[in-house]
Amino acid sequence: MCVGSISRLVAVREQDGVRIGRVEDGCEYPLSFVPQAEVGAYLLLHLGIPVEVLKPEAAQEALTLRRVGHELSEVEP
Repeated sequence: MCVGSISRLVAVREQDGVRIGRVEDGCEYPLSFVPQAEVGAYLLLHLGIPVEVLKPEAAQEALTLRRVGHELSEVEP
């Protein structure tokens, strides 16, 4: 099973006719699969490829669930 990551798009530029997006951690990705993505959008990344623009509510919910899950996994039984 592969779990994608979620990151917010903070900048967009064009390089050789391709839109490139920079996300919060500074990584840059081509936006070919999500041409509608705009700065501020939450992207679902799969293997380093943005594959979906998430609705803000869905992104926040998923990020919260991951954070809570991570916190619970750190609790010793």
